[in-house]
Amino acid sequence: MKTVHLLLTATTVLCGLLVTTSAGAEPAWSIEGRAISADSCEVACPCNIGGPPHHGKCDHLMIFHIDTGSYGQVKLDGAEFAMAGEFTRKAFGEPTKHSFIAFYVDAHASAEQKQALQKLLTGPAFAEMGQPTEIKEAPIQIENLDDFGQVEKTCTGAVGDLAKVQVTPVAGGTDKSKPLVIDNQAEPGFLWTALGRTTESFYKSAGKSHRWDGTSGESVRFKMSGGEE
Repeated sequence: MKTVHLLLTATTVLCGLLVTTSAGAEPAWSIEGRAISADSCEVACPCNIGGPPHHGKCDHLMIFHIDTGSYGQVKLDGAEFAMAGEFTRKAFGEPTKHSFIAFYVDAHASAEQKQALQKLLTGPAFAEMGQPTEIKEAPIQIENLDDFGQVEKTCTGAVGDLAKVQVTPVAGGTDKSKPLVIDNQAEPGFLWTALGRTTESFYKSAGKSHRWDGTSGESVRFKMSGGEE
């Protein structure tokens, strides 16, 4: 499970990591939409409840589609970006230790959107994840968004030839037509998470190489905001 840092103009704990931003540090911003992720945990990923990742370390890739959003005066509706990372956490409630983070901005976005997303991802909201090893443009595409979060329907995203996420939500036990969902998890920016499995997913860039097949693959509805009011 990936750790994403957001924030309003206050101090917030997100997945065990303390993030602080100050008013006026950046323009007001907000992003809301859908994301799909692949990571090295098993399907019942403990990171969703603030626990330590399976196998001691979480390698992850997440692709975000912004349904509605803005950074200052720049509209971000329809823009996409991706994040790859690695982190460890030894026990429930302990701080998260990030060892790697990289960001990718969709090459198809407008020049204004690219600039805004780069400023956001390198700004105070994401600063506690560490200095990005890589931040660059790449063609990003999420297919089958109409199937997002639906049981046994696969959603696929790609970051050029650098990365791929392919996830299929699994059914819950009470109603087999609905996905197994967490809607009050440890990460406050994630409103709704459908648990699922990965297939044929990978990340290969910035000196890293990961593959995920049968591991945790999640569909997430997110809403984040920050900057000055």
